[in-house]
Amino acid sequence: MSKTKKLKIKNVLKKIFNKSKKLSKKLSKKTKNKSGFKKCEFFCKNDYLVEMNKVFKKSGEKWNVPYNPTKQDNEFIYNNCKKTFCNENCEGYDFYGDKKKQEEFKKKIKNNFQNTYTQDKINKLKEKGVLSGCVNVIDYDPFHN
Repeated sequence: MSKTKKLKIKNVLKKIFNKSKKLSKKLSKKTKNKSGFKKCEFFCKNDYLVEMNKVFKKSGEKWNVPYNPTKQDNEFIYNNCKKTFCNENCEGYDFYGDKKKQEEFKKKIKNNFQNTYTQDKINKLKEKGVLSGCVNVIDYDPFHN
């Protein structure tokens, strides 16, 4: 891969990371249910982040690729968790101006959860402190030990 391609990829990843970080800060300021938001942040830090690192480590072992998350990797996972699970209005999802896709996305969300979530999953996630389920994260199992 050429140096320019690597730089472009690095710049795109940096933009995605910064956008995720900004949205996370915005959610912290904008959320009305502060105690609920704190519980959700606790969920992201102590449940979701831990479980996703296990998932990534297991898939890395499967492909013989070691997974050693950096501080930045963990911050990105944490911010994405907040975007998905602590975002009562499911804001911050970019459809690059495609209004139709944005409308379809909003239609799929009922009571802060995407319609692909089962009621059992929603109840378990709420038990853990989650406020929303803007996208269905298939790699995360809320029923883990």
